[in-house]
Amino acid sequence: YRMKKISATRHKLLSSAQSLILRRGFTAMTLEALCISAEVTKGSFFHHFSSKEALGEAVLIHFWDEVQIRQNNADYQSIVDPLAKILGYIDHTIETYSDPVIRSGCLLAMYVLELKETNPLIYEQTVKNIRLWRNGIYSMLEVVSDFYQPVQDFDALAWADFYISTLEGALILAQSLDDLTVIDRSLSLYKRQLTACFS
Repeated sequence: YRMKKISATRHKLLSSAQSLILRRGFTAMTLEALCISAEVTKGSFFHHFSSKEALGEAVLIHFWDEVQIRQNNADYQSIVDPLAKILGYIDHTIETYSDPVIRSGCLLAMYVLELKETNPLIYEQTVKNIRLWRNGIYSMLEVVSDFYQPVQDFDALAWADFYISTLEGALILAQSLDDLTVIDRSLSLYKRQLTACFS
């Protein structure tokens, strides 16, 4: 997976916009604040984006591309054993969210909560990305269930949903409590519970 090369100015605008959106929300982010944060002029902004909505769509694409690149380059991809692979995937997530920029929140969650009524096109693309994420985890869990014998009935889709809700909830708690260990503790507990299903 290769991300299209973009200019330094466009990259600054996308990175600054993502940071502002995670802190303030898309609606509250002003072009003035964005240009100050990215250290560009309004003219430069409109050279790269026709509108704030076009920027919002580009931020989502940029965010999703970066997620895919991180996942495709992660060490867990080379693991053959399916249970060890998904545990490695979770470890990779824990490590990823130790990055102060990434741990500031989830753009998908922010867009879903904020944009359903005001920006339906961006909202729909966000929902598609969430479904892709969910289906990816579900597929990994299905392989684990086929490879190992679960100790009881195993609902791979429910466990995929459980993972996403655990991570998103942990991000909210980590922010509200100013306690980053919540992410590690929550996902580590998920790992133990998942492993127990196949012990």
